[in-house]
Amino acid sequence: MALGRHSDFNRLWFGQTASNFGDKISLLALPTLAVVVLDGGAMEVGVLGALRFLPFLLLAPFAGLVADRFSRRTIMIAADLGRFLALATLPLAFALDSVTLVHLFIVAGATGCLTTFFEVSYQSWLPQLIGTENLIEGNTKLQISRSVAEAVGAGAGGALIQVLGAARAITADAVTFLISFVALLFIRQRDVRERAEGQKASAKTELKEGLRTLFGNPVLRGLFTANVVVNLGAAMGDALLIVYAYKVLDLSPGQVGAAFAVMSVFVIVGAVLSETVAKNLSVGRLLVITAVVLGAGYIVVPAGGAIGGFVGLIVVQAIIGFVSPMFDIHVLSLVQGVTPNEQMGRVSGSALSAVYGALSLGYFLGGALGEGIGLTAALAAAGAVTIIGGLTLLGGPVAKIKEMPGGEPGAADADGPASEPVATEAGEAPKVGI
Repeated sequence: MALGRHSDFNRLWFGQTASNFGDKISLLALPTLAVVVLDGGAMEVGVLGALRFLPFLLLAPFAGLVADRFSRRTIMIAADLGRFLALATLPLAFALDSVTLVHLFIVAGATGCLTTFFEVSYQSWLPQLIGTENLIEGNTKLQISRSVAEAVGAGAGGALIQVLGAARAITADAVTFLISFVALLFIRQRDVRERAEGQKASAKTELKEGLRTLFGNPVLRGLFTANVVVNLGAAMGDALLIVYAYKVLDLSPGQVGAAFAVMSVFVIVGAVLSETVAKNLSVGRLLVITAVVLGAGYIVVPAGGAIGGFVGLIVVQAIIGFVSPMFDIHVLSLVQGVTPNEQMGRVSGSALSAVYGALSLGYFLGGALGEGIGLTAALAAAGAVTIIGGLTLLGGPVAKIKEMPGGEPGAADADGPASEPVATEAGEAPKVGI
């Protein structure tokens, strides 16, 4: 593979793999600390969860503006150092017997804000670091790391918490951010962007410019719309799956865990095969088909459960796991290929804000529909929304894209004809980091 000898990318990949595993430790350790040590309840755990993702909804557009004005690598380094220091205060406070729920909330909020800046900067910098022609491979490798962390990180985190306790286990997560920090320091390539001399637009003007690019380019607009709707439907479905498994299928926690473990394995398989499948189907067809199959997966959950119960749920989870990374990897890579490099942060930040908003709304709607119209009907609604998201691509140029274009990022003309961003000329490239 082209990136096998790309030492700078491999350093980034190594650091991200470490921090992905660390994230899974804190995902379990922070609520455990709140409940077991500080006698918190559902409300406290809910606040901790909200503080992890709310910053994306509120801060991502501003983070994108910052990423377009300053060195993205420097922002990532500062974010890693900040997350390390924030998390390191918890085991220290625990050792001094002074840890509190307020302290826990502050750490969760601080790491959530810093993660927002890191993610927007990382998605914006990757095309420049590895080149547009390597985006599929780079995003695939990073997706595999996230998927492996999902599959084994939570279990490893649970074991670590069992042995060391929640507060000390958080130290391990802090160290993973330190590893990522050091890996970024050793990346030799610098983040250089050309800016028109004397051009000092206001923040408001620059944010508007990013929005014009996002909604003015037919490829970006189509990807944005589809991704928001697909994530809305998928979040609705995810909010219902566990409830359906327990209350309707009457499965045990062990069986539910096994089904989700199978899904994690197939997420890895889907990520590994995503490029090969895209070459056989074409990128545009892949995006439409994977979104439709994902939605159909939620719709057939009741049928699978009725036929095979536990086995049926495993089959459905395997299908969902297989197609999800294919959709995500190619959406992200296309966005990163189309967006002009100097606007990548603003486009990515605005898109991330909308996607996280859709996820938040989707979980709420899924729960509300499950209570209001029943779990089976709500799952059908979730699947229908997801399918509609994929079908929106048929009305624009995205469905016609045959392969990822190469060349310099952002060379495609956002105001040109709908088909131009997918042309095979060396100067044109699609790119969307959502």
